[in-house]
Amino acid sequence: PLEPDAVLPAAAAPEPRAPWPPAVLPRLPPPPALPPPSSPLGVSVTTDASAPDGGAGRRHQRVLLDASQMTGDPASTLYDYADSISLDAQFHLVDTISGTDLNQTKIIDLCESAAASATCAIGDGATTSELKLLQLLDRNDTIRGDPLLDASEIEGNGAGSGVTVSHANKVEIVARSVAILEEGQTLDELAANVTAETEQKITQLRENTKLQGNLAFTSLVMFPPRPPPSSPPRPPPSPPPPTPPPSLPPSPPPPSPPPPSPP
Repeated sequence: PLEPDAVLPAAAAPEPRAPWPPAVLPRLPPPPALPPPSSPLGVSVTTDASAPDGGAGRRHQRVLLDASQMTGDPASTLYDYADSISLDAQFHLVDTISGTDLNQTKIIDLCESAAASATCAIGDGATTSELKLLQLLDRNDTIRGDPLLDASEIEGNGAGSGVTVSHANKVEIVARSVAILEEGQTLDELAANVTAETEQKITQLRENTKLQGNLAFTSLVMFPPRPPPSSPPRPPPSPPPPTPPPSLPPSPPPPSPPPPSPP
């Protein structure tokens, strides 16, 4: 009789594998912030006689008038009328100093020491042999008819030699204004409008005070250059494509069953 077939042992179950970790995508940087909206184009037009000419958006507009009829009057007379016509102006008394080796720094120090709380400056075109000394009038000052400094005082403090000082009762008016460039308006048009308006107000000031003289205006226009045309904001860069998860290795084949036992 045939022996019953041998019972094959059951195949061992494959060992469980640890699950693959989830794929980690790279963190994308945030898109760049959009530029802030551009503000309206503004042009500032100012005047400052005590500062050197120059600087974007500055306009030096000055006029020299005769103040002989106002000697002894308070400077507030000029400031009050200027305020009444919305003219932002400063008033300077002018002394002319001539000599040799004039020292501007020492002369300004002497000027500010001679007049309490005075603000002094040197006018344009100064040299070591001649300069214009400008004393900014305060509202509480009195319009004087004599030089602020005398020659001996300048020479005694080593600020020059062979000095002469003259005072021709001149007052320099420095106008200051602010203007905004409107849409469709050119810088040349804005400059012309500001100039005309300021000159008209200074003319009113001369006609309604005791100032005298011809109105010969001096202006230096230094408007800023036109800004470059605005360009649309750039879109944020496209994010890189996501990295695919790593592929799983193939499963090993199941073990082959053992050969049958011989009978």
